[in-house]
Amino acid sequence: MSGRAVDGSEFTGGIVSRVLLGSRPGEAVTIQTLVVCGCELQPLVGADAHGGLELGPPLQLYAGPAARDGEPAAARRPYEAELLVYPTWDPYSSAVYMREGGAVVRLASDNTVTVVAGAVEEAADADDMVAQFGEVFNLVSDGAGSLFAVDGRHVRKLQLPGGRPGPATAQSSVQPSAAAAGGEPAAAVAAAANGPGGGPPDGEGEGEVLVSTLPFRAPADIASLAFDGGGSSGSLLFSTRTALYRLPLGDPTSAPLLLAGEEGVASTAADGRGADARFYSIWGIALDGEGSVYAADWTGGNTTNLRLVAADGTVTTAVAGLAGSLGIPAILPNGCLALDDFNGVTLHVLGLGLKLPRWHAAAAPLPPAVPAGPPPRTLPADLRALLGRQPDGTADLAIVVGGRTFHAHRVLLSAHSEYFQQHFGGDIADGSTQQLSLPDADGDAFQIVLGWVYTGTADIPAALAAGVAELADRLLLPELREQAVAVVEASVSAVTVAGLLLWAEARGPAFSALLSWLKAWYVDNHEAVEQDAEADVKLLMVRSPDLFFELVRDSRLRPAKRPCTG
Repeated sequence: MSGRAVDGSEFTGGIVSRVLLGSRPGEAVTIQTLVVCGCELQPLVGADAHGGLELGPPLQLYAGPAARDGEPAAARRPYEAELLVYPTWDPYSSAVYMREGGAVVRLASDNTVTVVAGAVEEAADADDMVAQFGEVFNLVSDGAGSLFAVDGRHVRKLQLPGGRPGPATAQSSVQPSAAAAGGEPAAAVAAAANGPGGGPPDGEGEGEVLVSTLPFRAPADIASLAFDGGGSSGSLLFSTRTALYRLPLGDPTSAPLLLAGEEGVASTAADGRGADARFYSIWGIALDGEGSVYAADWTGGNTTNLRLVAADGTVTTAVAGLAGSLGIPAILPNGCLALDDFNGVTLHVLGLGLKLPRWHAAAAPLPPAVPAGPPPRTLPADLRALLGRQPDGTADLAIVVGGRTFHAHRVLLSAHSEYFQQHFGGDIADGSTQQLSLPDADGDAFQIVLGWVYTGTADIPAALAAGVAELADRLLLPELREQAVAVVEASVSAVTVAGLLLWAEARGPAFSALLSWLKAWYVDNHEAVEQDAEADVKLLMVRSPDLFFELVRDSRLRPAKRPCTG
């Protein structure tokens, strides 16, 4: 057995491994291990090997719904998470689920975050439907379309769309609330790629997540939870602070069976079998591929014992006196056991050589990469190739923008834009080549606009987003304008926001929503703006005194931002 620590700067709220499918033909399928660090998710590099470990840069998270085929990542809205904890991998939907505030959220393979049940912000009315969770602990998946979550002395079941109902009968059933973080609707999770439970493919079979309560009440608050797939329907393993139980899922009338420890009796760790064993304070359990349970047993000081519980309830101390208040154990793809430090200082990794449970993301053989080959013929691809061949004698329009000439086809431009329809009138089919000039337009921005007209997609760099949005509005292309506006929002900073406010204010009604968003961003970050962009703030004050007064007033009235802490 060996141990090592990985430095971290935030409270760690769990570790999870997930399967990432290749995004392009020929790209291999990979396993990625993530560490929950406060409001962020950081890859644990080296978790699939027996070398060094280090935390990678945080993932960029995006707000749901998931991206559609052909949608560039730059057009998606960033997701600002609250405190994230207790991640679990669900092979049925090929997604990671976590607790965020009073909600359960789903992390898709494209890093899109969607609320699936509950609400991130605490409900004001206890009778409100969003108050369906007291406090979610220890999410686990059964791999067949159901999640289980601890809520006080109860276990809540979340049945994903298309999942099998299972034999456990609920005492009550509620629909997820329509209220969620940022006003987004709460349910409607789409199950992803087929898993062991026969889940529908990504983007299909959307529906509501059904939340119910298993018909039992634990003798004390449940501290941790794990799923054991053995048997016909599997079972849940759960612990209070001083005892470990097994709950068979095949019979809804089954009561929890004591596996080890004694309820309500906290004492120094004592090895033994069943009720003869003693725990001091269990802060998380993990089940390996051989049916053994590893429990993080806090000693009451600043040390933790790792306890091993065999399938027959025999408890032994695997590792004694680990430094720190450790918990939420997780098995890494390399067979090591990782434990979170609740003081947020280090992540402890023990080289135990564990066998992975079969529902672990790294347990099943990875499917081979899709062989690389020529892409299938599609209309957008053919139109993109047609545009790239210009001039080839088929174009009947020359558009002059910023000293550059673009050759295009009037019928395509007229089909997509009312601006071009009105400009050409009934002269589209006259066979002659016309010339059009767009003064004061940027050539690089127009190139993106023209590509979007031909293909319906656009990869908009942040530096060109404002120009593309303005030109798309001028040419009556509202869908492209909104896509470019989303890129502007995603790339705003303390250095750029003052200039963008002046720009958006001058653009007119089509940019009113963006102007409101920029105002709110400025108010939230006014101290950083005033420090990093003093000259631009002074320019804002001179050119738009009414807008500047509004921002100063709202900045003074706004309460301080709530920090992301445990």
